[in-house]
Amino acid sequence: MGIRIFNIGGFVLNNYLLETPEGIIAIDTGYPGVFERFKSRFEKHWPLSRLKYIFLTHHHDDHAGFLGDLLKETNATVILHPLAEKALEAGKSNEPAGAGYSSLPGFMFGFIKRDFRFPPVQVGDRAIFVDCKKEQIFENMGLPIRILFLPGHTSDSIGLYLTETGEIFCGDAAMNMLISPARHTIWIEDAAEFGRSWDKMLALKPTKIYPSHGKPFSPEDLRKYRHFMDGRKLIKAREGH
Repeated sequence: MGIRIFNIGGFVLNNYLLETPEGIIAIDTGYPGVFERFKSRFEKHWPLSRLKYIFLTHHHDDHAGFLGDLLKETNATVILHPLAEKALEAGKSNEPAGAGYSSLPGFMFGFIKRDFRFPPVQVGDRAIFVDCKKEQIFENMGLPIRILFLPGHTSDSIGLYLTETGEIFCGDAAMNMLISPARHTIWIEDAAEFGRSWDKMLALKPTKIYPSHGKPFSPEDLRKYRHFMDGRKLIKAREGH
């Protein structure tokens, strides 16, 4: 079954769309305030009514920032981990004990940005919650798309694995930006879990990794930099993430 991949995002954040026989799947939304740009770019390919599912990789502001707008403008269903719900309702990123930045450049980014809030959103009956391997919404539709559970960056981090092509959409379970040369993400809740999520991805022998930030890259990069998270000490944020 052919699944076409589109990216209507920009340099900082990718907005991946999967065209499937069951409709369009959006992987995340984006930063607050850029819904109209997303809509304009989407409608260069299809009417917005073709959007059937919003797959939320996790609750952060750059991924859920205009989720409320998208739910208002469409009849799409959001698929997410249940641990994301309270953070979405609060409009604020979680900062559990032990969380922090994975490197000094990441800490500097957080110090400069400071504000990680986003418009609160209640998903209500528009949501399908998934929290275990058995809950394979897309495979149950007959689509060759498997949901992966990739905690570490956040406890609610999930991704998608295209079983026919071996491609993985990992959200922020990895990153490919100048600020993260070892493919780690800059904010991590649990370094050990983050490393284990890389192990999960590598075990699938993927052909390509699609991160939310930066260009797709070879899974060999995960293998090359896997040691980075072994015993990694995180740098705690000063005033909240």
